This record gives sequence, structure tokens and C-alpha cells, in this order.
Amino acid sequence: MDGFFVYTFHHDDDAHPGWKPLTDQEGINTLTALFKECGWEGDGNLEWMLVPPFFGEGTSNRWFPIYHVKQSHRGTSWIASKHRLTVEDLNAEDARAGK
Repeated sequence: MDGFFVYTFHHDDDAHPGWKPLTDQEGINTLTALFKECGWEGDGNLEWMLVPPFFGEGTSNRWFPIYHVKQSHRGTSWIASKHRLTVEDLNAEDARAGK
């Protein structure tokens, strides 16, 4: 779990075609524990997508994965990344960043 930055946001009510279901069991176990530590109640589907390097700090010229889950109850969503995201609208103030 070390090395992830986690961001929360509200309310993403649309399905987006760029997200893919996370099927890697090790990744599922890691992200389940991480998101639960940050307040996720365990419902919703873990997803991932590749994003361009300008979304993340220190990514060089490589695309990198980000992970997402949307909780049905209260509509909270979480995004996790190994890189600090540089997208201004995400709120990292109440997140567990880089632990």
C-alpha cells in the first residue's frame, strides 16, 4: 500500500468508457485494503485506466495507471495513483497521500 496517493471526490454519477474492470487479484487485494483504509465501505467495482504523463508528477514521458472505485452509498469516489496527480479539481486535503 505504500507509495499510493489517494483522492476523494463527489459525485461522479456517469459511467465512463475509459475505465476497465480491474482483474488482477493482487491489485484488487492491495487497492481494496488501501481504499478501505481511506473510508471506502467496500461496495462498487474497482477499475483502472492509463492516463498521459501530464496528469502525474514525476512520470517522465510514460503513461501510467490510475485506479478508481465509486461507492454506491453516499456517492463517494476514490482515485489512487503511484504518482501525485496534477489535476487541480481533485481534493487531496482529506486523503491519505503517499503513506
